This record gives sequence, C-alpha cells and structure tokens, in this order.
Amino acid sequence: MTPKKHPSPSRESDRIEAELRRLILTLELEPGLAISESTLMQRYGWGRTPLREAFQRLAEQSLLQIIPRQGAVVTALSVFDFVEVMDAMSLVIGPAAVLACQRLTETELIQLDQLVEEGEAAATAGDFVRLTELDYEFHSVLAQASGNRYLSAYLHHLHQVARRFNFAAWKRDRNANPSLGEHRHLAAIFRARDTAQAKTAMLQHIEGARQRVIGTIQVEE
Repeated sequence: MTPKKHPSPSRESDRIEAELRRLILTLELEPGLAISESTLMQRYGWGRTPLREAFQRLAEQSLLQIIPRQGAVVTALSVFDFVEVMDAMSLVIGPAAVLACQRLTETELIQLDQLVEEGEAAATAGDFVRLTELDYEFHSVLAQASGNRYLSAYLHHLHQVARRFNFAAWKRDRNANPSLGEHRHLAAIFRARDTAQAKTAMLQHIEGARQRVIGTIQVEE
C-alpha cells in the first residue's frame, strides 16, 4: 500500500502566500487591517508554521508588517510610501528600458503585444483584478529583458508594491485607458528598437501613473 503523501511545509507556505497576496492586492484584506493567525488557521485550515513563513515573505514584499508579539498588519496605502516607490522606480526605469529595448527577443515582443490586448479586454470587462495581473506581467517582461538579474529583482519588487495602488486607482475611477494607451505606445517603441524613445516613454509612463494614483489616494484620504 502506497503511503499517503502530505504536502511539504514549504509548498504549503507557497500556496498560503499566493492566496494572501491575492487577498491583499485586491484589497479584500484592507490596508491597515490586523491579521489574526488563529482566525486564518481556523478559516482555511492552514498550519501555523507555513502561515508564518508566508507572513515573512509577504513582509519582505512590503505587503505585510510583522509586529513582534502582536502579529501581522496589512501595509497601509500611504501616499508617502507610493511617492518613495515611484521615486525609486524613476531612478532605474530609464536605463532598464534601454537595456530591454536592446535585448528583447521576438517572443518577448509578441508577449508584450498580447499582454496589451488582454489588458484592454480586461478593462472593457471591468475586470480590474485581472488587469492588475496583466500590468505586472507587462512590466515583468521588460524587467527580465534587461538581462541584469539584480536590476530585474529590484524592479519586480517595486512593481509588486505598486500593484495595490494601481488597483485602487483603477477600481475607483473605472478607467485604465491612459495606462493601457501608454503600454501600447511602449510596445511599439520597443519593437522599433528606439532606445532613446524607450527611455523617455517609460519615464513618462511612470510619471503618469504617479499622478493618477496620487490623485486617487488624496481623494480617498
């Protein structure tokens, strides 16, 4: 008789991390909310050890804050945090765009076009959760195409943090057309291998996102 296999703690923590990230990014777990380990364990049947592993990784992604002897809190959507994220992104996104423009493969260029089309379809359907995922994938392709693993990891982290802010803005305004139009413009520039325009357009895209999201946060605050 073959013994029953149980999921390893690490694989279980991966599943818990993915589900908590989804709940946080879609604001189902609200910014500033204190998360109870015992409540999550009872509701989902999760183990304490993999749950704490997932908490730690989400804290490293700036989605949770671990408070010693108290628990975890969903990181607040602060305009000051968002400004710092976008400032950091502006410092590296231009050179990264130049590298990506030089190194993108045909497969990756096709992927960018497909992500733009899927994003437009998601926006038309009002599926802003899916749109947030596609936006992250678009920027992930460009970050990976830079060919520098340290730069790519840094950009992935920044875009991960920015995802909740983008979702909040799109959900409130019900309009992602400016961002999607910029993505389509960027995809065309990268296909043309215009490095100067790629750098300029990417910086303009980041600044546009900054202004759109800050307006939303200030209205809500």
